Amino acid sequence: MLVQHEDPEDIVTAHEIGTFVFCPEQWRLEYGLGLEPANQAALRSGSQHHARKATAERAAGRLLRLGQKVVAATLILLFVLWILGR
Repeated sequence: MLVQHEDPEDIVTAHEIGTFVFCPEQWRLEYGLGLEPANQAALRSGSQHHARKATAERAAGRLLRLGQKVVAATLILLFVLWILGR
């Protein structure tokens, strides 16, 4: 059963847990004291890097699927040519 919370302060997010596990001091500064990270440029750069990487991975996935279809079509064509050549 899901419990609905009225106060958003009672909710602990996955990001908050991950931050604490990675670095309790970072969690204290960010969530306890409400301070923004000082490395905003590095954070933006990392976000852009991950966005480019995700785009490349999607393209690679599409090319792999296309390659599988080409191989399957080639095998079918070879089988048909083999049958006709008998």
